[in-house]
Amino acid sequence: MKKVYITIIASGLVAAVASAGTSVNIDFASAYVFRGVTVFDDLVIQPSVEVDGFGMPEEYGTIALGVWGSTAPYSDSYDKLHETDWYLSYTLPELVSNLVLSVGLTEYQYSFPGGQTELNLGAGYALGDFMLGTTLNYITDDATPGGGAEKQTYIDFFADYAIEISEDLDVNVGGLIGLIFQGENVPLRDDGFNQYELYGDLIYSINEMWSIGGSLIYIGQIDSDVLLNSDYDKGLVAMFSVGCEM
Repeated sequence: MKKVYITIIASGLVAAVASAGTSVNIDFASAYVFRGVTVFDDLVIQPSVEVDGFGMPEEYGTIALGVWGSTAPYSDSYDKLHETDWYLSYTLPELVSNLVLSVGLTEYQYSFPGGQTELNLGAGYALGDFMLGTTLNYITDDATPGGGAEKQTYIDFFADYAIEISEDLDVNVGGLIGLIFQGENVPLRDDGFNQYELYGDLIYSINEMWSIGGSLIYIGQIDSDVLLNSDYDKGLVAMFSVGCEM
């Protein structure tokens, strides 16, 4: 979840933008958990918009711009978090059959002063309906007053299996394990394996544009010296989603 502010000025890109694909999604989740850390333990609404394609031929890869947000509108507590993440990603053309490579940049912005910029690298390999992969995320800087994580590296290793129940109904099951190198300004936490997650997604296509879905995610703590007990507060998250592709 991260993103980078993008302004397209060149008038020559107008036609490309007009031919881009757009997806809009709204998630209603029982909590907001990020890389094992419970950010907010209550109902959150998380909308997102992504635009990709831009008329680029497939042999040159795919560019995507997006924004993701999280808010807790029904909470009056001071600690409710409003977050907006902007991102830019580029998926490389297929160099090896079934291998997907990507690079991206994310800008995290919060309701309190500060923010983070993160570099993202990803690789996945498809074996039929089974996908194995890894992503590497590196925080290049942190503008949070008082100092936050800088030069922090988070790597996850994941496996995902897609099951087509019918023409309109799909199920995804999988899991991941996270490895973190804390970087600077995180003196109380060790480097090591942070959390593991097991999940199941159910997606129903209403028509060519609209879909609804439900998810269950179990988050487990691996090492209390890496993911502190004070940060690990939520083991199970439920989510309902509404999506539209145009």
